[in-house]
Amino acid sequence: MRLLPPISTAQSAVPILTVLTDAQLAAQSRLLLTPSTTHSVHDDVALDNSAALNKDQRDINSTAAQFQNTQSQNSQSQAAPYPTLTGAPLPKAQTEALAEELNTLYQGVMGSLGADEARYIQRVYATVVYSELVARGLLAVAGRLPSRRQKVGTWLLGTSLLSFSKILNNMELGHNVMHGQYDWMQHPHLNSQKFDWDIICPAPLWQHSHNYLHHTFTNIVGRDHDVGYHLIRVTDEQPWTPSDRYNLFKTAVLALGFEWAVAFHDIQISDVEYADSPQLMDIMQQKTHALLAKIARQVSKDYIALPTIAGLALGRGSAMTTLSGNITANITRNLWTWAVIFCGHFTEQAHIYTHLDPDESKGDWYVRQILGSSNIQGNKLFHILTGNLSHQIEHHIFPDMPSSHYARIAPQVRAICHKYDLAYNTGRFGTQFKQVLKRIHHFSKPSAKEWDAYNLSVASSDVDSSSDADSLSAAKKTKSDKQTTGGLRRFLPEIVRQTLAYL
Repeated sequence: MRLLPPISTAQSAVPILTVLTDAQLAAQSRLLLTPSTTHSVHDDVALDNSAALNKDQRDINSTAAQFQNTQSQNSQSQAAPYPTLTGAPLPKAQTEALAEELNTLYQGVMGSLGADEARYIQRVYATVVYSELVARGLLAVAGRLPSRRQKVGTWLLGTSLLSFSKILNNMELGHNVMHGQYDWMQHPHLNSQKFDWDIICPAPLWQHSHNYLHHTFTNIVGRDHDVGYHLIRVTDEQPWTPSDRYNLFKTAVLALGFEWAVAFHDIQISDVEYADSPQLMDIMQQKTHALLAKIARQVSKDYIALPTIAGLALGRGSAMTTLSGNITANITRNLWTWAVIFCGHFTEQAHIYTHLDPDESKGDWYVRQILGSSNIQGNKLFHILTGNLSHQIEHHIFPDMPSSHYARIAPQVRAICHKYDLAYNTGRFGTQFKQVLKRIHHFSKPSAKEWDAYNLSVASSDVDSSSDADSLSAAKKTKSDKQTTGGLRRFLPEIVRQTLAYL
């Protein structure tokens, strides 16, 4: 199953945003198992790049002042922590002007792609492969060393190198290749249709939940399921429940097992998305089989096959150092990936939207991407290890642009944001990470109004449950739940039970 058809030229991961109602978008989203070829949000732009860029550079400082009066409300929302927007913060004329400038920038980069970009991603791929081979050799050899100091030192070196390889595979290679950033190369396996990364989530499921849903409906509550991952409250638009008191604990669990959360994420989304489709069972069984097959392959490779091979070749000690190194490297990769993604989406000034504007234009979409994303400052190696998602703003406005260009265009994007009085959220990793934890903690506690609303809902449910009919219905439901979740399944998370049910 592949959610995106083959692409011969560089195209955006985001479809053209047309004027659709909520009902039309909901109906459309249920047909995304095999969607038609995605189109670039930039395809209909044809401008004289060099002339437009020169003109834009001359106008950046001179035209910024004329927008300040119309942007006062937007500036106030940016100053407040955890801002929520109910509509587009800029007039249509300004968003279209911004779109024109960004489209010109995009076309200038995409028109210049060639040997340098191809050579870069091939070097990244080679680095992933060879660093993994060396790391696994070191882990196996560590079990045979006589000295405890040598064994620990070699194990640490091997585990660190394997963690590096898995992070690079996940971030700079897998994430970007599966976004279609290198489809124009027509490489046999470095393309969005054939590449599969070293985590338990199958590529097609991730491409549906991430490439389509997240990048199209970014930060729209109820549309973008990455807002809290159905687990963590990060905005007051999400109703408070008692489980939110454990936001920080749930976040720690999510971070440690982030690849597992990503893997089951699309199952959880699709169960609702295709609820009214007559092909629900076929779709969900296809997704479930793909997920369980990928889990079996990854678990067998890291936790059974490789430790067994090392044990048979070099002894029991090598089996244990290989197994422990694999476990540690996977957890390290999970923690790093989670930290980078959350720092890119849930800092103090990351804007949340209440709904999708049915009249949203490309310019409005650009603005939503900019205000809903956060950058992280760092050196070149840091940016590579984040998959250049440290340039989250640039990635969200140009998801199919090769990530190696994000650092170069960042000053131009920032100047355009300044021109239109849009916040360009950036900061050091430590600063952004503290803001993420502060946000998660903030929304773990209800406001007085939210507490009253919760108590009212509890009181209402108590009254409703007092009727005989409701009690009988609840009893039947409880009995049914016990039957379907009996045995060992009752100890599994709900989403896992839901996945197994589709088998």
